[in-house]
Amino acid sequence: MKSSVSAHNFLDDNRLIEDIFHELKSIVASILSSVELIVLYDGKAMGSKITRQAESIKSQVIELDFQLQNIRIIQHMLGKTFQLKRKMTNLLFFLGQLVREEPYNNLLSSAVELQQHKAPVEASIDESVMRQLILNLFFWMNRHSTTHQLPKMVFSFEPGYFQIKGSFYANYIFSSPFRSSEKGDTAIIHQPICQMMSYLTALHEGTFEIVTEPEKNVEVLVKIPCRT
Repeated sequence: MKSSVSAHNFLDDNRLIEDIFHELKSIVASILSSVELIVLYDGKAMGSKITRQAESIKSQVIELDFQLQNIRIIQHMLGKTFQLKRKMTNLLFFLGQLVREEPYNNLLSSAVELQQHKAPVEASIDESVMRQLILNLFFWMNRHSTTHQLPKMVFSFEPGYFQIKGSFYANYIFSSPFRSSEKGDTAIIHQPICQMMSYLTALHEGTFEIVTEPEKNVEVLVKIPCRT
């Protein structure tokens, strides 16, 4: 099933703030749990377990920082103070820098494939917004993957646009959150975070689609106009 996600009036839906608040509470609870285990292991010969818990804390803090950036963006949008700052950007350089950026490099470098292009590729983007779109997509896929494996993200360049193709396996989250569109021949995923990603894509005249197979792979396709 291939579905275009609606970004219309997503800021009028207060579920987005509620969803992010829930994620923040879960992250903080996980951090506290890991800290409690480290305290419990203190002074004992459990080096590998302490290392795993420390890595878990680091991962949760990274996501906490990312979610706080989401709140900041939404706050500006709701307050009508959000300003899109687009400029012509070398996409290969921008995407390469993002993959190597601290503190996300360890996560993204294992999940991202950046296809090279012989000619320079440029697009008019707001770099901070595009960065947040890509991170939203990665963390959303990673959170809902039922195989506990990192999702796959492929950045590729086609005539007239560049594409972000995300893929992961999920056998439950898409069993019900579909609703019929006005035309009745497609379905729209109405998870608030999907609407936010669609909105950030639409700010760049792009498209955001999700392709699903029941209890199989899920693919997300983001296409942004560019020039080569």
